[in-house]
Amino acid sequence: MKNLNIYFLLAVFLIGCASDPATEKKIPLMLSATYSGVSAKSAFTLPSDLSAGIYVTPKDSALTSSCFSNHEYTSDNSGSLSSAQNIYLLVGYNYDIYAYAPFMTNVSNPRTVVFNHGTDVLWAPKYTLMNVTATNNSAALNFIHRAAQISFNVVFADDFTSGSKVFTSSSTIQVSGFYSQGILNVATGELTPSGSTSASLSGTGSGSVASSSLGIDASCFFPAQGTMSLKVKVVHEGLEYNGSITDSFFSENAYNYTITINNHSPVLGIRGTLTDWIPVSDSISLEQ
Repeated sequence: MKNLNIYFLLAVFLIGCASDPATEKKIPLMLSATYSGVSAKSAFTLPSDLSAGIYVTPKDSALTSSCFSNHEYTSDNSGSLSSAQNIYLLVGYNYDIYAYAPFMTNVSNPRTVVFNHGTDVLWAPKYTLMNVTATNNSAALNFIHRAAQISFNVVFADDFTSGSKVFTSSSTIQVSGFYSQGILNVATGELTPSGSTSASLSGTGSGSVASSSLGIDASCFFPAQGTMSLKVKVVHEGLEYNGSITDSFFSENAYNYTITINNHSPVLGIRGTLTDWIPVSDSISLEQ
């Protein structure tokens, strides 16, 4: 009897995972319920043409027992997701749905998806779809940032007289100490930094006297548990200025640092601000 129970459970699992629309007539309960209408409801709009990896399992099953593993879905301007290879579900069954972005090929283990420094890693918490029917076949995925974001802006101290206050194309900034890789667990959303801390970001001066500027645009990185130490180097008119940042960083947050070149000092003045990584929009009225 024990073996019969095992065979029965295995048969239920395999039926619940049936995916080939050509077998629909052979499995009466199968429904071609695609995820072409899946939408991303979040504090930000999912970027257009972003490819996401989708996993589907029977409800409460381990992610390693996926019916559908790492199927590629792509977003459109409205945030909906569609795929050239649709997923078909069975009527009456319950499923758990996991998602991450950007899509990575050749993922052998959904608990260890590797990304390189600079990638904006997105993740959607598990969505449970109960009792699939012809009208109950869609999931609204809520993507969130798992990486952090950072930017830098270099300014001159008010009493700076060591040179001109114009950043040219020979003026540079480099920030080093970032992890080269991050590993995402699609089941939990945990993003763990990995590899060496050899990755860096850099920027070059605008070279325009009218709008002289030097900085690094917002870029993604993988925050560590605890503090991270970043080295900052600015070169201006042949002189090198150095400083460091030791701070705690968290996913979903955007950090902006103002780097100040002090007069007669190779040490940089550094201060930072934190903003939620959630764009805010507003409207204004203009009068003639």
